[in-house]
Amino acid sequence: MSEQDLDSFIETYRHALQSMVSGDPAPVLALFSSRDDVTLANPLGPPCQGPAAVAEATRLASANFRRGSMTFGEVSRCHTPELASVLEIELAQTELEGTGETQKIALRVTTIFRLEDAAWKIVHRHADPLTSARPVAAIVED
Repeated sequence: MSEQDLDSFIETYRHALQSMVSGDPAPVLALFSSRDDVTLANPLGPPCQGPAAVAEATRLASANFRRGSMTFGEVSRCHTPELASVLEIELAQTELEGTGETQKIALRVTTIFRLEDAAWKIVHRHADPLTSARPVAAIVED
């Protein structure tokens, strides 16, 4: 598969994320690997592994959002013929379920893609709210 195929898949993924922050996880879920080693670490829960756990965590996360939009600040991208990764800052504006208020969300996200049966799939996504420098005391557990 060409670099253009990867670029196209990443754009499809970003459009799917737009749906997710509007409360519809289906487009994103269609892009995840269905293999047992698929993983997700989202900022709303612990890391999970396996298609069923990833789907459930994604559905639960998406249920928090309505009428959202996103922009993406790509930091870096690298790829081989079978694996690719993207590090980016995702900025979302979305209405939080039940509040009627639009909120801004900023996430640092690493996504790993794998070529499976001639199609790119998401094999891992890690998102957290750390988008600026923090003192070391912020990571020390009491």
